[in-house]
Amino acid sequence: MKRKSINKQLIIQKLGNKTVIFDSKKSVLFTLNETASYVFQKIRSKTPQKKLMSLFAKKYAITEKQADKDIETCIADMKKKKILVLQ
Repeated sequence: MKRKSINKQLIIQKLGNKTVIFDSKKSVLFTLNETASYVFQKIRSKTPQKKLMSLFAKKYAITEKQADKDIETCIADMKKKKILVLQ
């Protein structure tokens, strides 16, 4: 299984419960909402996905199955935007 990592060419700033990401190559600014920011920060700190799922489910009072689905959707969106890359 490939490991996810943050695209190192991005400028990242945490602002309150949101994260702002600037891609200077494309001159694009992304703003992650609270939920996406939480997932992003956990990936950035190299939290294993199984633990992330458990923490996410607890934080948002949802089932682990729903947490897994929500996290996968969030990760897919970040991959599409080239915020996350596979290694």
